[in-house]
Amino acid sequence: MHQKSRPSATSPAPSAGSVGKVIRSLRRQRHLSQLELGRLIGMRPGPMNNIEQGRCLPSTPVLCRIAAVLEVPVDAVLGRPLPYVREAASAAVVREAQVEYGKVQSEERVQYRTARPRPDFSGVHGMPCACPVRLLPAVAPYSRRLLETLEDLVHAYLTLEDMCGATKRATIPLCLAMPHTEVGIEDMAMRVRGLLGVGPAVIFDYLELFENAGLRVILAPLPGDVESAACHDPASENAFLFVSTASHTTAERQLFRLACELGRIYCHAGGVRRVVGRDKSLDAEHVAAKFAAFFLMPAEAVHATVRQVGVRYDGWSWEMLLRLKHRFGVSAETFLYRLGELDLIAPKQLAELKQRIHAHYAATHHAEPDGSRRMLVHNGRLGDLALAAQAQTADHRAEVRSVIALLKRLKVSI
Repeated sequence: MHQKSRPSATSPAPSAGSVGKVIRSLRRQRHLSQLELGRLIGMRPGPMNNIEQGRCLPSTPVLCRIAAVLEVPVDAVLGRPLPYVREAASAAVVREAQVEYGKVQSEERVQYRTARPRPDFSGVHGMPCACPVRLLPAVAPYSRRLLETLEDLVHAYLTLEDMCGATKRATIPLCLAMPHTEVGIEDMAMRVRGLLGVGPAVIFDYLELFENAGLRVILAPLPGDVESAACHDPASENAFLFVSTASHTTAERQLFRLACELGRIYCHAGGVRRVVGRDKSLDAEHVAAKFAAFFLMPAEAVHATVRQVGVRYDGWSWEMLLRLKHRFGVSAETFLYRLGELDLIAPKQLAELKQRIHAHYAATHHAEPDGSRRMLVHNGRLGDLALAAQAQTADHRAEVRSVIALLKRLKVSI
């Protein structure tokens, strides 16, 4: 619960423009349209739009109703500083990571919070608000810079969706019950593929598949060594899947991390913390990796592919390995491991090819062998939203420019 701050005698009076920006940012974070907010506070669309566009200040009764609907103090709507710092959110994320990986017993949950108004990025500082988008925990603590980057990306995406009146919900459910076993992970991966309408078929463009399902996929150069992250958006029954485009990350690795983050969403939403594996107990990170392997390389599809080309148990060549792994969009090492797991390759050949793969990775800093590299088209839906938003009314043009400028600053290709 935020405590109200007392404005000092020297505090400048909030301007209509700054208050309108804060209201618009809070409304979007609550997944409300301008029409819905107006209806909830008993205001017609025209006056509501005038307030958000900064043409007039809301009266005190209207201000109180807005604050009540958005579940924040009145001071927050006025953009006044409240006793909150971003480090508190970072500490909360670390705490949840400890919970997730069994270091503490408490089942606390944390909401992803912002310490500044979004999505205007215009310098109105000090307004904290709880966004219903939840940042999933990770093994290592998130850095402050990464938190800021993810926060900016989330709010930029929500802004463009709001401007375009785009559908916010995913077209597939993100919470599925599953047995807490390795077989249960595989079953869940196949159920998700079924919901996406592809079954065990070999798919070339998973980015388009995910985005067509309404999932928010963002490829960007994430700070530090973080390869991927995810945010669950239970209010909209959707998710954000972030994958790093750092120079050392291959397209195959990016695709695998994307599938991992989808698996983490299902595990988190379903309360899956630890799974009984075939050989040992699996923590959340290993469960996500298993999900990714089962999702990208369904057993039925791998068996069918091997049968179609007639590869013998002891007849695998380097060239055949690279040719077939490219169909599934995974790394040579990941595909080889899956072949061994499905008992489709002789142990001697598996060891020889594994040694050759590791030698190649060591010599090329984990680049995939030539001729088998996957190409990914980044941020298709985000780019479509940005283009559609630019065609909006004059009221939004400055806001669109600020969002696009932010994405460019974060080196997000759209």
